[in-house]
Amino acid sequence: MDWKWLFTSFDGRIGRQSWWIGVVIFIVAAIVLNFILWPILGMGTMGMMSDPTKMQDPNFWSGFMRAAAFQRLIMLAIFIYPATALMGKRLNDRDRPEWVKFAIWIPNILMTLLGLLGLGWTVSDIGNGVMMPQMSGLAWLLSVISLVVGIWLLVELGFLRGTDGNNRFGADPLAGK
Repeated sequence: MDWKWLFTSFDGRIGRQSWWIGVVIFIVAAIVLNFILWPILGMGTMGMMSDPTKMQDPNFWSGFMRAAAFQRLIMLAIFIYPATALMGKRLNDRDRPEWVKFAIWIPNILMTLLGLLGLGWTVSDIGNGVMMPQMSGLAWLLSVISLVVGIWLLVELGFLRGTDGNNRFGADPLAGK
């Protein structure tokens, strides 16, 4: 398999197997990157456990949620290009319009911007002085949209067969198999 082409090119088509291999690689890379970023951004659970009173402080939660948004921004910056290339080739195999591969990022980018601006979450007392972050209405809406788009993508890219034979994006990746 040509890994460079898989994660950097928007040309051509790939089948479901190549797409799933790419997805597994992204999942492993994201887990590793999270373990690196969490301590750097002060988001590790051990820091919270060492001083549980921090969790009752609204300022702690505000800082935590901004750090989470910054972590999400870093992850987007690292993964958006190779993930779009991978999804693009799979969408090409399904003969979908080219704009779809970019439009699917809109809810995620908006959620990240909301978090960075401090508009995605509020911190509320849920009783007995326990503070918890709660999503804003707009963040809930974007989360639902992201969920719907994510389920559609999972079915579209991971389970449905590509178009038979050649299409406008190239030869059938399953031809001759």
